[in-house]
Amino acid sequence: MPIKRILIVDDDPDILNVVMASLRSKDVEFSTASDGVEAVEKVFVEIPDLVILDVMMPKMNGYQVCRLLKNDRNTWQIPVIMLTVKAKDKDKLYAMSVGADHYIVKPFHASELKTKVAELLARPRRQEKSCPIENYQGASETGILSRVNALLDRKLQEMTFLQYMTRTMISTFDETSILDTALQGLMTDLGYHRVAIYMQEDDGNMRVRGSAGFPKQAYGQPFRLDDDEALATLMSRREPVLLDGGGVILRTDGKPDDYKGERQQCVIPLAARQEIRGLLLIERREGESPISEERVGVLQTLAVQMALALDNAAMYKGTLMLSMTDGLTGLYNSRYLYTKIEEEMVRARRYGHPLTLFMLDLDHFKDYNDEYGHLSGDDALRTIARVLRKNSRETDTVARYGGEEFSVILPETDIEKAATLAERIRAAVEAELMDPGEGRPKTHITVSIGVASMTEYVRKPEELVRMADSALYDAKAGGRNRVCRY
Repeated sequence: MPIKRILIVDDDPDILNVVMASLRSKDVEFSTASDGVEAVEKVFVEIPDLVILDVMMPKMNGYQVCRLLKNDRNTWQIPVIMLTVKAKDKDKLYAMSVGADHYIVKPFHASELKTKVAELLARPRRQEKSCPIENYQGASETGILSRVNALLDRKLQEMTFLQYMTRTMISTFDETSILDTALQGLMTDLGYHRVAIYMQEDDGNMRVRGSAGFPKQAYGQPFRLDDDEALATLMSRREPVLLDGGGVILRTDGKPDDYKGERQQCVIPLAARQEIRGLLLIERREGESPISEERVGVLQTLAVQMALALDNAAMYKGTLMLSMTDGLTGLYNSRYLYTKIEEEMVRARRYGHPLTLFMLDLDHFKDYNDEYGHLSGDDALRTIARVLRKNSRETDTVARYGGEEFSVILPETDIEKAATLAERIRAAVEAELMDPGEGRPKTHITVSIGVASMTEYVRKPEELVRMADSALYDAKAGGRNRVCRY
């Protein structure tokens, strides 16, 4: 069995001796350091198999040493055990957040330390040990402290990045803008070359809503994680899942992953108000340092803010739709109708295009309600709404004006074409069989339609509505079940 080297870092010589006595073995060699700077220097030069680290030390504390080691591509895999008198939960939490592999409180039991050391030493490495510093003189105290300062600068940049991203994303209710902001920040500021954002759709699948760096054919494909345990962790516990080339494989199209070389990915749930709304997928460049626990923390914070922004955008859109739509038929309501007419009138005047409106009213609808009941009447109104949608163009706006009256805005349509469409709708309604329920025979309903086109003298939406309503009155007076023009 190869000799394992353990670096023990503590400013108390007695502790150093006790730890060495507890772990003494023919398969282990020890080296020691009495302060944080000396510890980093020895790690860089010796590349030990494990580090046992005190927290309170001169020059650099144990948290700083651990954070520096876990953020260096040559030392991040070295296991670190924190051995300290600091026993509060917040101390342990902070130690784990900077990358410590285990936390033991002094005074310690030798058996616990031996068990954990044996477990961490048995953990396989995924890269050979190598000395990152060829010239020993380069590992000076000044150089090490400058690296600590550089790391602190990076943390400041990350906090500034998160503040900017949060401020930008919550400033809009547009989902596309939120996704674009997140993608640009992850690519430009954090330097990831492959990013994908999946959002949950009505069918329950996660599909790509924004991506950068991935093959185009992956866009829009359902998310599939080819590892049940990892997926369960992600979805049920709402925790990030790290994926690498030697273990769990991520798939986006149901086929085996074809990306070559060692890499690491991180999938983070976009969770808001106790529900997972999407997934954030990050992939690092080949050869870069793996995604650290601290960086995962940054990504999680960003994911939380993104999820909240997307959730707010969805609620805003839903509220906006409720304010614009009729609850019974799902069509636009009269308030939105007038807004849309005004918008189309401005466009029609600007480009010199025709604009036509028709008003539609169900014939003898009160008698239908009296005979069959209001629930059957509601079903009839929903049927009329379906017929109107089916026979209208995407550019047309269909609305329920109120009661049994409906409206359709037809942009870039003169009165001749509008009258033809109105006649087709009238015939389609007449051909529709209405089922009043309760075993009663099916029946028919007819409609009357009035059609009016905007002229140069029409300045307000109300004037165009009044013209179409006047034509509708003529259709009613002329015997119903017909189309009249203004």
